[in-house]
Amino acid sequence: MVGVLGLVSFPLYYFIWQFVFPQPYESVWLRIGGVLVCIPLLFYRLWPARMQRYFAGYWVFALSYALPFFFTYMLLRNDLSLVWSMSTMAALFMLVLAVYDWLLVICIAVVGSLLGWMAFLLTADSAAAFSAYMQQLPIYAFVVIAGSIFNYTANMVKEEKLNAHAAIGRNIAHELRTPLSGMKGATSGLVQYLPHLVAAHRAAMEAGLDVRRIRSTRLDQLSDAANRIQEEIDFSHTIIDMLLLSAGQTTIKQDNFRNHSINDTIRRALERYPFKSERERHLVQWQEGEDFEYYGSDLLVTHVLFNLTKNALHSVISAGKGVIHISSSRGVDTNRLIFMDTGPGIPRTQVKHIFDYFYTSKTVDQGTGLGLSFCRLVMQSLHGGIRCESRLGEYTLFELSFPRGR
Repeated sequence: MVGVLGLVSFPLYYFIWQFVFPQPYESVWLRIGGVLVCIPLLFYRLWPARMQRYFAGYWVFALSYALPFFFTYMLLRNDLSLVWSMSTMAALFMLVLAVYDWLLVICIAVVGSLLGWMAFLLTADSAAAFSAYMQQLPIYAFVVIAGSIFNYTANMVKEEKLNAHAAIGRNIAHELRTPLSGMKGATSGLVQYLPHLVAAHRAAMEAGLDVRRIRSTRLDQLSDAANRIQEEIDFSHTIIDMLLLSAGQTTIKQDNFRNHSINDTIRRALERYPFKSERERHLVQWQEGEDFEYYGSDLLVTHVLFNLTKNALHSVISAGKGVIHISSSRGVDTNRLIFMDTGPGIPRTQVKHIFDYFYTSKTVDQGTGLGLSFCRLVMQSLHGGIRCESRLGEYTLFELSFPRGR
């Protein structure tokens, strides 16, 4: 958004202040610099993987130039006119909206303004401007401080909601873990002795003893049944961990990250997803495509696929039309997984908010607004990303990007 605003507003307001409502001072070069600074922000997703780690620093630099530095310098060069005083207040307000961290807002505002003053001191007389600027400084400080307080309050409300969800999740998890642990304890004996009992029964049948006949395929299934039960119990514990993580945390530990195949992850996710019917299962179409390795947790990526599948099935079934396509591809710097449904699509006004915490277009009983925000958190922990593209009435597409080589 900052990149779009800079690309449009720098040349637009040059035309306005130079030709429509001429101001005492204008600088086409400063505005060209602002456009050049903002352009890389528009194409962040095309940055090489090795450069994306520097995006946060570049974003701070771009904001510092485009808002406090540029507007402070132009304010001083225009003798603190009413137009530029109001413009500076608007710029500081935009800074508060763009940056949620109150300390970072203050640092950017102070550093950018000081650099604007330094540029002014090098290019113009400062005697009269200093006194007038000091009279306006309390107003600018109020905009920054008051706006930061409001942002801080909003973040506190979000944290309280996350804590509430985490507390509820912990209680539910405790109630679920108790019977699961009991089931695992009960199956431990089966794991140890059932294969021997199956082998003995098979030997008895082969010897012609008077035992109930069981088909060989059934015996094979019984031999491994206890192991499968324990695997499902372990998987259920992991799902509980992931649900708790998605409900109450904003960071992900990377201790257990390792290399995984994307095709293997997709296959296991589709095998384990709790489809309610064969019709639902047939709505999801995946043909094994280009495989690639990613560094991370396959269980977390499975949870991401679960979330996307659940949302897509809800949309497709509610609309009564569409199917779900999953594909993967390798790239030079980034590998991609595409998850697309040809259902009703998402309105443009909602697309820009769908990764926000607690944002949901569903009713309270259908979603909490945490699923897609957790998906973004997972992909960021993999040093990748997730984006959404949608056309109302036609499709919704999620692109998951994974860095190559680790």
